[in-house]
Amino acid sequence: MNIETNYGTLMDCTREEYHNNGTLAGCILQEKNIIKTKVGDLVPQYHYDDLRRKYINSLTFYESGDLKSISLEASTEIQTPFGKIPAEFITFYPTGALKRIFPLNGRLSGYWSESQESELARPFTFDFDFAKFTAKIISLHFYETGELYSLTLQPAEVIDLATPVGTIAVKTGFSLDQQGNITSVEPANPTSIATPIGKIHAFDPQSIGIHADRNSLEFNETGDIVSIKTIDQFMLTTKETVDFIKPIEKMNPLDDNDTITLPLTLAFTTHDVIITDSTDHHYSLADTKVTIIPKKCPGKTSCTANDCNSCGQCT
Repeated sequence: MNIETNYGTLMDCTREEYHNNGTLAGCILQEKNIIKTKVGDLVPQYHYDDLRRKYINSLTFYESGDLKSISLEASTEIQTPFGKIPAEFITFYPTGALKRIFPLNGRLSGYWSESQESELARPFTFDFDFAKFTAKIISLHFYETGELYSLTLQPAEVIDLATPVGTIAVKTGFSLDQQGNITSVEPANPTSIATPIGKIHAFDPQSIGIHADRNSLEFNETGDIVSIKTIDQFMLTTKETVDFIKPIEKMNPLDDNDTITLPLTLAFTTHDVIITDSTDHHYSLADTKVTIIPKKCPGKTSCTANDCNSCGQCT
């Protein structure tokens, strides 16, 4: 089927999807088409016989008819603020501005592993005010005005970043504001951070690293901590109560003989701390005594943060 779009006639479309207003939402192409975009002329994917490539829409569109995403037939170099970056998948804002760029977009399966995908990844060098590093990435996310929003690392990558609370080893990636200041990072290991209630180990053992738009340790525009994830435990004493809050333990869905720890999230305002497990617990900074109890692995004297899902805070 041929379909008329804002980008001309799409030839030989199949598996068409439509928005409620009747405009094309997405389709798979079965022959070569050329799409003119603000980042150049692009050829959407039309071959699907490679076990590595995802069987996804060649193109998706907003209700306005503007291009939302494109899966590319072949790796294509795209001009970015960091120079030319090869891409297999790209997303756009409705204005046509570049939103996200993925150098690779392989399908992880029994036939294609994460390590095989990572081996194809090419390292890139980035030079920021807070760090210069070379690493393999999953994606770059840009503001509509072109500044970097976040950088997502390949799973095995760890980089050192100078943050508002000191240099931190970071996995998954980091996010920035439009002025280039760090707004969040994902600590690679339990990292002691000074907060308004004392030193807390920032770490999320369940961080899966899909993207780095928002991470376990967040800062505001002045560099103050606004949110932190941790598996530390807390005793909070007020005039009326003594509360003990700890992370939730649940069965590991992949191993009935193991448990996993869901981190607490602490958010700070000018006058309060909000500790979230399954609910929000509000405490006045001025009227609450906080005792922090770092979690340790029972029965172990020497291990690493990668030794078990149930801990993540081994020393």
